[in-house]
Amino acid sequence: MSINFKNVFYTYSEKTPFRHEALKDVSLTINDGSFTCIVGHTGCGKSTLIQQLNGLLIPTLGSVDVNGYHIEKKSKSLKKLHDLRKEVGVVFQFSEYQLFEETIEEDVAFGPINFGVKKEEAIKIAHECLETVGIPESYYKKSPFEISGGEKRRVAIAGILALQPKILVLDEPTAGLDPRGTKYILDLFKELNKQGTTIVFVTHDINIVYEYATDVIVMNEGKVVMQTVPEKLFAEDVEQYSLETPLIQKTVNLLLAKGMKLDVSKIHSLEDLVKEIARVRK
Repeated sequence: MSINFKNVFYTYSEKTPFRHEALKDVSLTINDGSFTCIVGHTGCGKSTLIQQLNGLLIPTLGSVDVNGYHIEKKSKSLKKLHDLRKEVGVVFQFSEYQLFEETIEEDVAFGPINFGVKKEEAIKIAHECLETVGIPESYYKKSPFEISGGEKRRVAIAGILALQPKILVLDEPTAGLDPRGTKYILDLFKELNKQGTTIVFVTHDINIVYEYATDVIVMNEGKVVMQTVPEKLFAEDVEQYSLETPLIQKTVNLLLAKGMKLDVSKIHSLEDLVKEIARVRK
């Protein structure tokens, strides 16, 4: 199964003086099992795009098909959005606003309970997911409002993982995390992707795209200007899309200019670069 956008437009405050067309004739496919990053400058439509995936926003025009669910205005399947939202988990940019229960474990258990899981089993699932995102057991009975911003982000992610979604949609999920926490969470998403979860990841950090993405969508002014794989994107002048060249790519370019014969097809991370340099030097 895959995600398909067909000629999607989305307009905020339609028929008012504040009318704003956020998406303009978007057609794209996100493949099942991919780790797809969506990039582009602030205000280009990235967050609006991902909110179409589970019906939080319904296209003004056009349609979205997600794993057999058809989303468009006047569609009968809109009545099934409750089921779709179990399959498509969304972690928002300010995910701490998703927290509301008295304790952390109750907050994470809320989703499964809402979908019919008994409380005892839901608490067990919550504990497993909290452990997965690195929240210690001593925190489970704490209020989610007594912990740091980065910890709130992890709890919010655990709450979505508790639903066992087939598609995990993430809007700047590493914001507020320190470098170690960022790598931990990114590696977690990478492992979930290896296990079959489709990852849709909005980010301003082009280095994340370089190291983790299998596919990339570039947006500008509400339109998709490119859909490709990272290798092809970074082979171009990415500044034309208001993007920066990843740090690893800059390093590779400098080494190639100095005459070092690197196999760039083998370099997808800092560790890969170190191994390739060691191979060449030998």
